[in-house]
Amino acid sequence: MIKKVLVTLLVTVDTEDEEICPTGDPLIENVVLNVLDDGFFTDPVEDICTSHISDYVEHSKRTEKRIENLYYG
Repeated sequence: MIKKVLVTLLVTVDTEDEEICPTGDPLIENVVLNVLDDGFFTDPVEDICTSHISDYVEHSKRTEKRIENLYYG
């Protein structure tokens, strides 16, 4: 049986590290998103929502809507 699992991570990003975050924008480049973009995982993995921790409440609302769309079509 295949099930979808939601994993929430808090990632600390050095925005001055040109290898990990060359644009300086941690919402588009960080160790987690870089691995997803590189196709490292053999099973389907997708980024549902990325935000600054200060935007947690808004982030959780967007995540809830995204999950509803994924789960209920």
